[in-house]
Amino acid sequence: MLNLVWERRPTYNNTSNVTKSSLATYIKLVYYSIFAIAYGCLGSLCDLVMVNSTWTYGHVSYMWRFARKRMHIVYPPCDTDSLRALSIENREPLVLSIGQFRPEKDHTLQIKAFARMLKLAREKRKVCDAKLILVGSCRGKGDQERVEKLRVLTQSLGISDSVEFVLNQPFPVLKEYFSRASVGLHTMWNEHFGIGVVEMMAAGLITIAHNSGGPKADIVVPIEEGGGKGVRNRTGFLASSEEEYANAMFEALQGLSDKESRSIRSYAQDSSKRFSDDVFNTSFKNLFLKLLNV
Repeated sequence: MLNLVWERRPTYNNTSNVTKSSLATYIKLVYYSIFAIAYGCLGSLCDLVMVNSTWTYGHVSYMWRFARKRMHIVYPPCDTDSLRALSIENREPLVLSIGQFRPEKDHTLQIKAFARMLKLAREKRKVCDAKLILVGSCRGKGDQERVEKLRVLTQSLGISDSVEFVLNQPFPVLKEYFSRASVGLHTMWNEHFGIGVVEMMAAGLITIAHNSGGPKADIVVPIEEGGGKGVRNRTGFLASSEEEYANAMFEALQGLSDKESRSIRSYAQDSSKRFSDDVFNTSFKNLFLKLLNV
């Protein structure tokens, strides 16, 4: 965050009102610097520190330098077992996005990239009847207004018939989409972990996640077959720009053979086992036993 403020880069938590003002930027830098020092001093007093990803470990170990030897990565528990039971066969050309309609989720990027993918398909004279399904909740008026702006964006891009908003629905509805969709879409920059990414992979979706944070470091990574004999198998795609997302969606929907598609889905489901409830329970328990010297 300090780097972002220093570079005066506008984003959802560093508005243009701040980045355009040298004084506002200076005040915010002083505030965050004081907060970081206090944060680091208090964190270094901990006897046991658990962080939720490799990315978070790097960030927290830098801030809590004197607690590094007491710091451990414990991935958060994800419901991988029930989602892995879903069949990877007979999937529909649906691109599924899950998550609250908050600014950091960057649904605007998803919609623009999807429109670009459809345009790419037309240029290549490919029949593409894909639909983008945005499943998520609205916390209040601000989120509802954000959804309306997204609807307007789909209309301006001429893709409103190909985009569906599914708002504030219970988990069984989401699980049904998990069972039908072919591609999973995640666009949040520097998400610390990414439970939604794990869920999409566990459900057998070909997942396209942001090339940063937890998804890049821990989740959408190749896995080795046969006990680690050097054969690295793809579990999804990483992207960061509108063009990269569009190209990845096009490849996932149009560029893969049935065998390649099935392989990625299967390896993604296998990879998601690393984040199951059982793995979390075991890791959590063992660290506490170690702390108590049991």
